[in-house]
Amino acid sequence: MPIYAQEPGERPKPTLYVVDSLNMEQKQTFFQGFTLSGDIFGPIQKFVSDYGVFEGALRINFKNKFFPIVEAGYAVCETTNEDTQVSYNTKAPYLRAGLDINMLKNKWQDNRLYLGARYGISKFNYDISGPAQTDLVWGGSKAFNYKDISTTAHWIELVAGVQVKIWRNFHMGWSVRFKSAISKGRTDYGTPYYIPGYGTTTSGTCWGATYNLSFDLNWGRKKNPTIVNAVVHPVENENTTTRHPEETKEEEENNKKTE
Repeated sequence: MPIYAQEPGERPKPTLYVVDSLNMEQKQTFFQGFTLSGDIFGPIQKFVSDYGVFEGALRINFKNKFFPIVEAGYAVCETTNEDTQVSYNTKAPYLRAGLDINMLKNKWQDNRLYLGARYGISKFNYDISGPAQTDLVWGGSKAFNYKDISTTAHWIELVAGVQVKIWRNFHMGWSVRFKSAISKGRTDYGTPYYIPGYGTTTSGTCWGATYNLSFDLNWGRKKNPTIVNAVVHPVENENTTTRHPEETKEEEENNKKTE
């Protein structure tokens, strides 16, 4: 094994480090702002059917994963059964609140896929009227016209939907909703045909859909500095040596005396 002599004044060679990889990431805060959205499917539905909704929503963004949401709207239903000629009318607000969860693995991309749940409630009045009908038990017939029947309905919803970025902070997306009534607001005049925010009551459950245009508001979001993660490994430097500080100082003093 060869032995190399070390010159006087030299110190052990330093260890150099080489960067293998460099990763820069932005530390994200828990609160990521708000999103305002409006349903454009409900108003279109009013033009092609007997009922429709006008709905807006406010969603809070926590870590781009959890989205508490409040949805408020106004529903209209004016319909007449072609067979029985019974008419049903209602115009009333409704409210839903719940939570959406972003299911994508990469939570920080611009698109979202979410699952969620809602609790809905509507306190509303409705009118029902119809032509004279024969009473099969007591006989006779009489037309009916009942106004401003007041009631309250509750329900729950399971939601699945997507959001896609279209430009800057603007997104578009759709959702599908499975609804189950807790209380349909039955009164002395029977069960309401239509519940604002829920839909028709002809079966035990109900399906719904929305198509939303949304805008992200980043109010309150804090910007944190960029974090740099580097992976390094040591490499032996064969060409560099270091001198002891005292020897370097002594050499500088000798150079001054020589000058």
